[in-house]
Amino acid sequence: MKLVRGFSITLHLAGLILVGCGKPDYLGVPPSDSVQTISVREAIDHRNVGRVVALRATVGNVCQDEGCWLTISDGSAEIKMKFIDPALGVPTDLHGEVLAQGVLRETITNGVRIPELHASGIRYIDGH
Repeated sequence: MKLVRGFSITLHLAGLILVGCGKPDYLGVPPSDSVQTISVREAIDHRNVGRVVALRATVGNVCQDEGCWLTISDGSAEIKMKFIDPALGVPTDLHGEVLAQGVLRETITNGVRIPELHASGIRYIDGH
């Protein structure tokens, strides 16, 4: 009986260790369920500057130096995304779909408005 109980406890602990060693499905702060997900097309509207938005989109280009920025698209619009925390970076071979959450910012360069998502975190939906 002692042997069976000891084996059972060992198996249970091994399972916990294996589950705990899994690759996380997010980077940075996990996106909150309380923030409504909108399209990239909706997000880049100038009225959203300064607002916290959540975007479900497909990864496009990724910074090949450190993964410090990427572009994401919903098929109708594209936006450049970088992390609020400069220590964060995505894998340079990141692909697939992500859920990104952050504050919409914009810069004006030569009279052209360039929206940018300053993300607090992303959740990997598929790919990665």
